[in-house]
Amino acid sequence: METKRIVLGRHREMSTRENHNGICKNVPNLISSFVDAFVDYSFSGTFSPHHPTPLNHTPQTRFEKPDRLVAIGDLHGDLEKSKEAFRIAGLIDSSDRWTGGSTMVVQVGDVLDRGGDELKILYFLERLKREAEREGGRVVTMNGNHEIMNIEGDFRFVTKEGLEEFRVWSDWYCLGNKMKSLCNGLEKEKDLYEGIPMSFPRAREDCFEGMRARIAALRPQGPIAKRFLSKNQTVAVVGDSVFVHGGLLAEHVEYGLERMNEEVTSWINGLRGGRYAPGYCRGGNSVVWLRKFSDERPHRCDCAALEHALSTIPGVRRMIMGHTIQEAGINGVCGDKAIRIDVGMSKGCSDGLPEVLEIRKDSGVRIVTSNPLYKENPNSQLVPESKTGLGLLVPVEHVTKQVEVKA
Repeated sequence: METKRIVLGRHREMSTRENHNGICKNVPNLISSFVDAFVDYSFSGTFSPHHPTPLNHTPQTRFEKPDRLVAIGDLHGDLEKSKEAFRIAGLIDSSDRWTGGSTMVVQVGDVLDRGGDELKILYFLERLKREAEREGGRVVTMNGNHEIMNIEGDFRFVTKEGLEEFRVWSDWYCLGNKMKSLCNGLEKEKDLYEGIPMSFPRAREDCFEGMRARIAALRPQGPIAKRFLSKNQTVAVVGDSVFVHGGLLAEHVEYGLERMNEEVTSWINGLRGGRYAPGYCRGGNSVVWLRKFSDERPHRCDCAALEHALSTIPGVRRMIMGHTIQEAGINGVCGDKAIRIDVGMSKGCSDGLPEVLEIRKDSGVRIVTSNPLYKENPNSQLVPESKTGLGLLVPVEHVTKQVEVKA
């Protein structure tokens, strides 16, 4: 009898040890994942699995040319217009699910500012990345000057709705942290607002909470900055096209495209540089602010500087950029070596009709537009059709009828 008690005691001891080292040791992580999913769904209406990226991860800089490549310009906090841009290119269906197959998409930055759906767009793009990857496609997102500004704490172009969206997000995020604190096996979460003042001398009092939440979320190593923006490219080479938000000069190429991506990602993750971005992301000649190739008056574009920059990137024949609104729609200058794709589609900008750029291996470069004016005249002089120029595509089934065309 005594022997049986000893054996049973040892069995219980072993079972406890096995549970601690086996199944039970994973319970805290499962609880943490559940809380993250709960917070995401409560805020965004979608389940977004968290796959934390290592802090030393560097976004890929160079990609092979896909069979179909779609480039999308600045989105600026307008979720509906963002979805329209994806929809006219046949990338999502009426339920906003990926239908682009193996298509590669590059969104050239400026998701933030000027609208109230900034976080919703970030969640939307993150979901599309996962869905596209399962189908053999890819969605690449980039840093624009407004991402850089917000990480630095420059909120000059933030809207009241944008502040409120971040305030609501922070409420859910902090609730999630409180839920996690009830689990003994989890490390205590860092205070979201650590080091952030309660008030701001130059701001209205009713904006304080939203500003605190925005700083907390977007500052280097902030949860939104780490989760979404640190995965962005600052420069990307796809086949024979180089993508950048503002523009590239030869000096930027000489500094190193991979090096810039690595350094900006490290800065966003809080690993280098403090509050401010590297110098090549600040100032008029920086990669996210440059306008030498995007002036709507072609004679004001510096084609010599453009050709010099392109000549230093082997195999690249064109530069594709956003940043500067093109009232006439997507267009090319300098022999289509610079293609400007910011059409100001956000209601916070010029409420332009969505257009995207499409590059196919078998049929070259063309514009996909939602502008019904081109439905009757697909060879408009605005976008001349030629073997070397930009063609125009208006798929009838994708014409956006609910958008009013201004006279």
